[in-house]
Amino acid sequence: MSHRPRLKPLARPKVVTVRTDDHGEPLFVRLPGKTARRVAVVRERWRIDDEWWRQTISREYRTVVLDDGAVLTLYHDLLDDSWHVQRG
Repeated sequence: MSHRPRLKPLARPKVVTVRTDDHGEPLFVRLPGKTARRVAVVRERWRIDDEWWRQTISREYRTVVLDDGAVLTLYHDLLDDSWHVQRG
């Protein structure tokens, strides 16, 4: 009997406050109810443009490490200029 890893659905994204530099890269992130934290490192960056046949999605994702060591996956919704955190 083989055991396959279970896929777990992602939690709904939450809106966060992000302060960026002049190039749109995140400098500080404030999660709901928390103090703003400095972004120490951006590990990855990718873009998704999809769902044109239903509802347009245009997002820039970043995996960031905050100054307290927390790792977050953020995305910038390019259609409404909002930032979100995506948690597993």
